[in-house]
Amino acid sequence: MTSQHEHNVYEKIGSALKSIRLEKKLKLKDIEAISEMNGPTISNIERGKQNVSIGWLIHYANVLEIDPTEIFLRAFKDDFKEKQLEKIYERFNTYNPNNKSDT
Repeated sequence: MTSQHEHNVYEKIGSALKSIRLEKKLKLKDIEAISEMNGPTISNIERGKQNVSIGWLIHYANVLEIDPTEIFLRAFKDDFKEKQLEKIYERFNTYNPNNKSDT
């Protein structure tokens, strides 16, 4: 059984894969023809309904002729932005202009 967090991760990766495939104007049939991958499996992965291995992601990235990191950057860009904002807020929260030392 998968947790809600895991399911969300699968959906984000799947959505990234689908958006890249569509940007390249490729249909599932096209992917099947050039990769020998199964269309229904790809569809399940793109909808976040099926777990996928790193090896499969790398193979799919090669089929799409992209760097595999593009998948993760696209899938988790909002998470990355949120973490960056949290770090900025942490720094500002610890900053106190009244505690300046005169040197």
